[in-house]
Amino acid sequence: MANLQQFLRNLNTSGETRDPIRSLWRNVLIVALEDALGKNTLINYPYVKSAREYFLEPNRDFKTVCEYAGFDHEYIRMKTKNYFRKEENGRVKG
Repeated sequence: MANLQQFLRNLNTSGETRDPIRSLWRNVLIVALEDALGKNTLINYPYVKSAREYFLEPNRDFKTVCEYAGFDHEYIRMKTKNYFRKEENGRVKG
C-alpha cells in the first residue's frame, strides 16, 4: 500500500500551476487505479481484471485521459505495469 500511495502522490506533481481541469483528470486516473487494485470491496474480480486492462492494453480512452491529466500515457502504462507485476510476485509491501 505504501508504494501505491507514493505513486499516487507522484501523480500530483508539485511546481505546476494549479489547473482544476487537469486535477479532475488526474483524479479519474487515481480512481481507475484504485479499481484496478481492487480497493473498492464492492467490485468483483472480472471488473478488477477489466480495470487493469485499461492500464495495460493500448486504448484511445486511456491515452486521452492521460493527455488531459498532463501525463505521458506510455510512462503511466509502464509504471502501472511494473507495479502490477511486483504485486503479482508478492514484492509490493503494504
